[in-house]
Amino acid sequence: MPMLTDVRNALAFLRRGEWGELLFRLRVHFGRIDLTYASVRELGLQPERSHDYRHSGGVHLEQLLDGLEITSGDAIVDFGSGKGGALITFAQYPFYRITGVELLPELVAIARRNLKVLKISTVEMVVSDAALFTDLDDYTHFYFYSPFPRGVMAAVMANLKHSITRRPRKTFIIYCNPEFHETVIADSPFAKVQEFRHQRLGLPIYLYSNQP
Repeated sequence: MPMLTDVRNALAFLRRGEWGELLFRLRVHFGRIDLTYASVRELGLQPERSHDYRHSGGVHLEQLLDGLEITSGDAIVDFGSGKGGALITFAQYPFYRITGVELLPELVAIARRNLKVLKISTVEMVVSDAALFTDLDDYTHFYFYSPFPRGVMAAVMANLKHSITRRPRKTFIIYCNPEFHETVIADSPFAKVQEFRHQRLGLPIYLYSNQP
């Protein structure tokens, strides 16, 4: 049954002309890359600190990144990076520093294996509660795929505010499924500058900047 499902999915991508997504899926499948969904309960995490893991990498994230004019002077951190799906996509761009911040060591181990299989050596992984990760001054881009509840998001945003006050610079937030747009982000120095849609996930992605 899984093989039949894979074939049907491949044919669906071909009918829609989604060659990029098909190639990404084939790369994941034949490389035995583990980007499978994992719930908070399965992971043994506290729901007040974490959300379920789903990956958001691939061609639909690339479509957003292609328009950002990323240079070798840029750096990105993925909060709640899980198994590294988005990190694999970020590694295709000239960021001089790419960091995944993840609370669970088991997910970090899977991400490191995925990166090793794909021969990606430009990504560093940090085991940390996102609210306690304050080494932010090197980064110009911050990525979130709805990784945690409001309290943690508010703490991370406070850390970002301190960072851009301490070291003034233009920065961007890429927020997939922006559930706290009206609350946490509204009270921050960041303003929405563009809106995209992640077609595979069927979710909006908001781009914010502190210097719009």
